Amino acid sequence: MKHEAIRPMPRVPFYRFSSFNRKGGKTHPQVVRTRNRILDLWEGMASYSTIAEQLDISISTVVECIARAKRLKDPRADRPFRHRKIQIAEKRRREIKRLLDDGYRPREIAKRLGVSKRLVLIRMKESGNG
Repeated sequence: MKHEAIRPMPRVPFYRFSSFNRKGGKTHPQVVRTRNRILDLWEGMASYSTIAEQLDISISTVVECIARAKRLKDPRADRPFRHRKIQIAEKRRREIKRLLDDGYRPREIAKRLGVSKRLVLIRMKESGNG
């Protein structure tokens, strides 16, 4: 049986494996898509762990991506409040206002968002529609 000589693998520069350090300074499109999905979920009030689970990535990757977006002043990375319940309430308030502006009736809005009709009426009064 004839043995072939083992040839050493050609040395590949590090930037070939890095998404941040490619020649030309361009980030790999898959990394850009993942970052955008992370920031869209973050803007939608998802938690670090929820984002990591949905995208099948580590939590530290999510944290780093959001921190990077904050440094770069990406508006999707900003959350006006730290407390989750306040964030959810603000999001619901904006959604109620949007649906009212689109011409939906309070009962339809309540059913669509899974809230009480009374809450919708209170938000109408707050925004001056009631």
